[in-house]
This record gives sequence, structure tokens and C-alpha cells, in this order.
Amino acid sequence: MHLSTVRQHVAALTCSLSVAITATSFVWYAPLLLNIGSPESEVPMTSAQTSWLISSMELGCLFFNIPAGIISNRVGRKYPILFIGPTCGLAFIVLAYTRSLPVLFVLRQIQGLCLALAYVVGPIYIAEVSEPRLRGSTSCHIQTMWFAGCLYDYCVGPYVDYQTYALLCLPIPLLFTATFFFMPESPYYLIMKGRNEEAKQALSWLRGVKEVNEEFKEIEETIGREVYEHGSWKDLFQTKKDRMAFFIVQVCSITKYMGGMPAFANYVSQTFGESTIKYLDHNQLTIVTGVLLTAATFSSCLLSVNFGRRPMLIYSCFCCFLFTFVIGGYFFLDFETAFDVSPYVWVLYVSVIGFIITANVGVGPLLQTVQAEYFTAKTRGIGGALTLVIGSTATFISIKQYQFIQDTVGVYLNYWIWAIVLLFGAICMYFFLPETAGRTLGEIQTDMKNAYQTHL
Repeated sequence: MHLSTVRQHVAALTCSLSVAITATSFVWYAPLLLNIGSPESEVPMTSAQTSWLISSMELGCLFFNIPAGIISNRVGRKYPILFIGPTCGLAFIVLAYTRSLPVLFVLRQIQGLCLALAYVVGPIYIAEVSEPRLRGSTSCHIQTMWFAGCLYDYCVGPYVDYQTYALLCLPIPLLFTATFFFMPESPYYLIMKGRNEEAKQALSWLRGVKEVNEEFKEIEETIGREVYEHGSWKDLFQTKKDRMAFFIVQVCSITKYMGGMPAFANYVSQTFGESTIKYLDHNQLTIVTGVLLTAATFSSCLLSVNFGRRPMLIYSCFCCFLFTFVIGGYFFLDFETAFDVSPYVWVLYVSVIGFIITANVGVGPLLQTVQAEYFTAKTRGIGGALTLVIGSTATFISIKQYQFIQDTVGVYLNYWIWAIVLLFGAICMYFFLPETAGRTLGEIQTDMKNAYQTHL
């Protein structure tokens, strides 16, 4: 493997460790859900308090999304991401030694800040340090690390006590801080700020060669064409091309976050524990789910390069629609009718596995790639921030409604709502989503400009 390929993947992987940190925070309560409402719980809570605590991290993320985008344009890509390590590390230490519900809610807001930084600034950094031939695979590291972080919680949480569980989450922030500290700043950002020598040094390290003048000039020309300034809101909607780019990214975002995977990741242990599936321990099933999520997302790194973004996204959404519809039907028959579904439990297994795999070879990992590719240099920070605002709102609604719908109507309705969202996403992507695989960031903007006339 060429040195440049190795270094770009190292930069992307170390950056993506920040996402693994936020993932361990995001699903931290998932292994505790079945016992958290009992009198023996370390922090006894009602189901309503539990759902608010789990979803409140998205509220923190929602409030910090816009500042994260502004910060990425003002102080750079690297250091806001690096901030995540020590901040989440301190949050885990406090979590280990507190049992106060108000303090836990405050910690969720701090973790939400880190989630905003990871998902607003992280995709920008990875897109800007990667060559076009690698951007699809390097961007997929974000979602792979997300589910790796979830898997870590699934494996550790059920088998240790509360305090030990929190402290065992510390190695990930420590590893991230110790490795990402040595990565270069984004060459795009350095050129935008006129720090040309630093930009050439960063490019030279990332590409593994001393001579980078040609690529430096290409980046400089791209930024010049986009007339880089501090991006404003009107830049997102100034031309038809800009409006279509924003629309496409938001369709992908809403489909991903309202399509069920965030809620599924948080409630998977409870779902397996409360259903009539008794062939395996629910903790074992949750771990298997985490392994499948991580493996499926990792495989998408290769598939998106070989098959392109567009077919992977459309295929992913449509298959997820079918699987979630079937899962909803299974739970409806199981809980709402007298029909004996036990002979057909394999249908549930196959559908859950199918949902996990297809969601994470397309709509899951590729949102960050689409987001980084479709926005211009001057709107990448503010556009990414607004996308995460919309995504955080969608995720909060999806997670918060899950427990309410399960308690008032039935868990099956959650899956049918996800199915409707996924079908809508597949249709929109079929009609509006162009292919961008193998194109430079400048070429993508030129292609979109030609496809969508720039008149208002």
C-alpha cells in the first residue's frame, strides 16, 4: 500500500476515534436499560426520565451545532476535534462518581457539545485531507468508529458495575488524544487563511512526497472559485445549485436519523430483552448486533468506491424499508394478536440482520461523504452545522418517541414509521441524487453548477 494511502487513512481513523468517544457516550445507558428502572438500580429512574436522559444528548448537540460550524471556520478543523478527547474523558470520570440525576443531565449536554464537534467538523477534516480516490473510504471510517464505540459499550456495560463501566470508557479518549494530536491541520483551511507554507507541509506529509505544488495550486484555485469568506446563511440558498445541494443533503440526513438506526442502537438491548426471543441471552444478542453494525459499516468503505454513492444509498434505503416493515409486522402479530409467531422467529432474525447490514452499507455511513462533497468551501462549516441541527432534531424525535409509542401503542409502530421515512428517502434519492464518486471537490461543484443552472 502506498505511503500516501496509509497516511490519509491514519489521519481519518485517528480523527474518527473522536466519533467512537461520542458513540460510547451516546449509547452508554443502553446496556443498563432493563435494570435502570428497578429499585436496585444505581440511579433509579422512571421510563419517562430514562427516555429524556437518553435523548437529551441530542438537545446538547442541537444547541452547539451552529457554534461548531463557526468555530471550524475561525480556529480550524483540528483543534475543535482534539477538544473532544479530554472533555469526554472528564465527563466519564464525573459519571463514575455521581448518582445525581440533574448532574447526569448536565453531562449529557457536555457530551452533546462533543457530538456536535465530531459530526460537524470531523467530516470536513476527513474530506479535506483525503484525495478523491480515497474520500469515500476515509469518510466511512466515521460511521465505522461510531458503531465500534457502541459495540464497546455493549460488550462492557452488562458485565461490570456502574462505576467500573464509566471508568473503562476512559481509554478511548486517551488513545484519541495521544494519536490525533500529531495529525496535521486541514490543508484547505490553511490555504484559506493564507498559511501557505504550513499547507504545503501538511500536504507533503499526507501525500508522502515533497513535491505538492500541483495539488496546492488546484486547491488554491478551487477555493478562489468559491470566493471563500466566512459562510453565511444566504450562501446555502443563493443559487439553484446551492438549494439543490442543501435539499439533497437534508434528505439524506432526515432519512438516516428518522429511519430508525439511532433509536435502534439505544433500545436494542431492551427490544431483545422484552420480546419473546428467548433462545439467546439479550446481552449476547446485543453484542452480535454491535458486531454486525460495525462489520457492515466497514464493508461499505469498499462498496461505495466500487459501486458509487448513488446506487448504494438508493439500495440501502429501499432494503431498509422492506426490513423495517417486516419487523413491525412481526411485532404486531406477536404483541397485538393471538397468532403464535414462535415458529417464524427466523423471520425476525433475518429482518433485523438485513436492516443492520443494509442501513450501514449506504444511508448510515455515506451521509458524511455526501455532506462534505456537496457543500462548497465557504458553506461547508455552516452547511454541516445546519445539517446536524436538522439531524439532531430528527434523532431526538426518533429516540424520544420510541418509548412513548411503545408504551401507548406498541413497538411495531416505531418500525412502520421508520419504513415510511426510508421509502420517502429512497424515492427522493432516485430522482435527485447525482453520482460523485471519483470526483474532486472542485469537479463536483462544477458538475452541479452545470446540472442546475445558477439563476435564482
